[in-house]
Amino acid sequence: MATLIGEISWYRGDSYPLELTIKDKDSGSVIDLTGYSFILTVDTLKTPPDDTTKVFNVSGVLDGDPTTGKVSFTPSAIQTDIEPASYYYDVQMTDASSNIRTIAKNKFKILQDITK
Repeated sequence: MATLIGEISWYRGDSYPLELTIKDKDSGSVIDLTGYSFILTVDTLKTPPDDTTKVFNVSGVLDGDPTTGKVSFTPSAIQTDIEPASYYYDVQMTDASSNIRTIAKNKFKILQDITK
């Protein structure tokens, strides 16, 4: 259904928004996100058995007009102030009927910054 994204690289302690435009993978058209919610979860394991290895999660915020297909995730500086390393993430989309779909899953790299 939705366009998948690849690996994400983030500098330690950064708190800028990760902005996504959700599109249909077949047609390439933007998906109307009315009634949808999103969550981005970062974990230490690629296939965690439970949530005990979760590093953080962030709820998505829809653009003012949900028909644009835009959603953003803004982790706090505290959430991303973690050991630089390779982690894993997924993005889940929930529709108005509470159906959940994982629309992206890949590596989430925290890079070492210079400024402290």
